[in-house]
Amino acid sequence: MIYPGFHLFNHSGFSRYLEIVGKVQTPVYVYDSSVIIHQHKNLEKLIQSLRKNIQIRYAIKANSNQAILKLICEQGSGVEVVSGGELLKAIKAGISPKEIIFSGIGKTDEEITLAIQNEIEQLSVESLEELHVVKKIASTLQKPISIALRLNPNIEGKTHKKITTGTDKNKFGIPLGQLMEAISIAHSSSYLNFLGISVHIGSQIQDINAYRQVFGQLKTLVSSLSFEGYPVKRLDLGGGFYVPYTLSGSPQFDLQSYGQAFSEELGNLNCGFVIEPGRYFVAESGLLLTKILYIKRTPSRIFVIVDAGMNDMMRTALYDIEHPIVLCSDKKNDTEQMIVDVVGPVCESSDFFASQISLPKNLKAGDILAITHTGAYGSSLSSTYNSRPLIPEVMIDKGVIYLVRECITPEHLLTFETFKKLT
Repeated sequence: MIYPGFHLFNHSGFSRYLEIVGKVQTPVYVYDSSVIIHQHKNLEKLIQSLRKNIQIRYAIKANSNQAILKLICEQGSGVEVVSGGELLKAIKAGISPKEIIFSGIGKTDEEITLAIQNEIEQLSVESLEELHVVKKIASTLQKPISIALRLNPNIEGKTHKKITTGTDKNKFGIPLGQLMEAISIAHSSSYLNFLGISVHIGSQIQDINAYRQVFGQLKTLVSSLSFEGYPVKRLDLGGGFYVPYTLSGSPQFDLQSYGQAFSEELGNLNCGFVIEPGRYFVAESGLLLTKILYIKRTPSRIFVIVDAGMNDMMRTALYDIEHPIVLCSDKKNDTEQMIVDVVGPVCESSDFFASQISLPKNLKAGDILAITHTGAYGSSLSSTYNSRPLIPEVMIDKGVIYLVRECITPEHLLTFETFKKLT
């Protein structure tokens, strides 16, 4: 049985996932490359229709597996990183530094140095304090760096409070009242190449009007900066496109309305543009396959206890957001249903994946469940809490199954623990 929520997947049924489970231990992440390519093509079509110089830079914090980075690169896009580690992963994946944007509010001296030495495309600066550090390091190295100044537009993205990034209560970006000072500092050094303005107001944004407000503010800003003698070469518009965490796959993010807002507010500008999708490319490409260990019945609940834990996929614990869960079976599911909680083995009450959902009554230990829409912020947020392993990752590409990350076992992790006197 193919669930309607798998409308993007190119596969022959759950037998493929059961085949993977037969080859790789559970829990395991599985990605379908065709979904990522499909989403990328959708965005490319929009860009082509807008007839502007718009570059795609995939936000790799969503999922930084090397196989996915290489796949994105093959589609013609660069990446956006937020740490020195992500920068090194991107370069190792074969992505040119000239197609890498480095964002983030807390870059260390070492990370800034790494970015400058690798001559990356753009360093997005998020405060006056950081700008002074970048200026000093670039001067010391006597190497130029292209920068964009991230504006905090104080615009509400109308999304979950933990993924809102564009208001004056958030830690991100430079307030509008400090922007001219920042531009003046940027132009005071021959080692700082001022590209323009960057902005990002959050993730999982459905409200096109929020984007329209940002675009309108940027349009006014570009005009005033040009009048002051500070031409803007580039506007980095960020990402945050909504992804539906439902089996029906709808409503999808309204790309056409986004494009219309872009055209109406920014279409007359002659600068270049960047967009930074992350979740949009990879969320629906992923499943977390997990085995049922026990079905525990109490007077008030039925608990389906699985071998995946909150350390493997913590979005439910972190955001109180539940992903659709289905039984991996190609048989017609006409059995009676029961109401259950799907929980993990970690010693926390927050270690659950779904509360009071409907699953087949004939579930048994050993059955495989698929936690869907886990391609973004699944593996990338995972940890080894409770001394549990970092689980393997698999990709299905053109019908072929590839292991793209080995299981990182507790035995392996123990090799990094030591008792050395520091002298």
